[in-house]
Amino acid sequence: MKVSFVAMLKRTCLTAWILILLVNGAIGQFDSTYFSSVDIPLRIGLKPLYNWAERSVDTVFTSDGYPNGWVQPQCDLRYRYRFWRGPLKLKASGQTLDLGFTGYYQIEGSSRACFRGTVLSPWTPTCRCGFDQGARRVDVRFLNTLSLLPRYQIRLQIQPQKPLPTDACAVCFWGQDITDQVMSGLWEELTAAQQTMESSYGRIDLRSYLTPVWDKLNQPIEIGSYGWLMIRPAGIRLNRMVAQGDSLDLTIGLKARPVVLNTKPTPLTIGLPADWDTPTQQEGFRVRLEANLQFDSLSRLVNTDFLPVELSAKQGPFRKKLRIDSLTLEGTSTQQIQCQLHLSGKYAGTLQLVALPSWDTTTGILSLKNLEYDLQTRHRILGATAELFERPIRNWIEEKCQFNLQTLLDSKRKSLNQYLQQAGNDMIRCRGELEQFRWVGSEVNRHGIRVLVDLQGKMSCTADLSRFSL
Repeated sequence: MKVSFVAMLKRTCLTAWILILLVNGAIGQFDSTYFSSVDIPLRIGLKPLYNWAERSVDTVFTSDGYPNGWVQPQCDLRYRYRFWRGPLKLKASGQTLDLGFTGYYQIEGSSRACFRGTVLSPWTPTCRCGFDQGARRVDVRFLNTLSLLPRYQIRLQIQPQKPLPTDACAVCFWGQDITDQVMSGLWEELTAAQQTMESSYGRIDLRSYLTPVWDKLNQPIEIGSYGWLMIRPAGIRLNRMVAQGDSLDLTIGLKARPVVLNTKPTPLTIGLPADWDTPTQQEGFRVRLEANLQFDSLSRLVNTDFLPVELSAKQGPFRKKLRIDSLTLEGTSTQQIQCQLHLSGKYAGTLQLVALPSWDTTTGILSLKNLEYDLQTRHRILGATAELFERPIRNWIEEKCQFNLQTLLDSKRKSLNQYLQQAGNDMIRCRGELEQFRWVGSEVNRHGIRVLVDLQGKMSCTADLSRFSL
């Protein structure tokens, strides 16, 4: 398991599909305690691991010097044997991997009389078991229990099971049953194998593999015209680790406070936390997106679609006209939007108004309401006609300065869902769906309007271990 899981982390970083969930926005400052999170169920098919184990574990075991040499543990006994195994069989259930196989063996030996190391008789004729009557069989099993340890460690506790003989082993002409002696020797071998395996991979330390992933998440990521994304990770968690059938099911989670910036930020130097983050029972992603609507872009939309324009107002028998060439929107320190109308002709100059953004969560339309004139520019530019043009200007702004953000966010939702249906690479394939798309609120700053949206959805991934180097 060490090789496969580590390879998965190193070669995919598990970030490609996480980034797409965050790339269009960031956590806002409305709620300093809010964390975006991604909890993805990952199914790892173990068949390639079984195949790797099948290739890696020897199929034939013999005593030293076999078939001509003898093992002589003491003066009065010598033996030699040949042992081979059938195909490995693995069963996964809960936290346990059951590895077993059917073993086949042939053994032969002889004895002689000795006294205090002095030989008193020649060797008896060789006694054989598993030759003429067919190889003797025994069932061999190891139980491997997975458990999560603190400080990014996984424990694999390996426990050999008592070998279960299928056939008795009777040797020599008097038919002595040596099955118990053979099983006792095999048990010693299995116990020694257990100690070797546990010392090799009984405790898997993931810190050295998670650290480069964590460091990568702390690097700024360029996202085209959007600017730079800082994921700002706050924790990694392993919510679930369950084996079933021929699969290992994991749920891996990331907690973060992402932010999108206009200029390239300095990489963070915050190291991997000392321990796993607190596990959750949730799955899927819960990401708070921030759509930063720049006033430059909003102004450009109005100027392109609706300007220049002439407004008219009737004064007695005469009709007065006012020409608006362009418009500039800016934010104020009081959460208002300043609207500058650039006029030409008789009323040339810049007329300033302030308004409050009005957000309709049902329609997704952002508009300007409660417009108030800057008295200085109002009197200086409009003079005696100020009251005459007050309503036409207000009506025009309220009508034309409307921005359908629902259309914008629906397009993001569509592109996100398209990605979620085919996320991943040739080693990890993911499928997901955006389930909830909820408006949170908006906030005006100097450069634009921040709109917060909560996204929730599901995603599941499968890993193909046959594409990893085992």
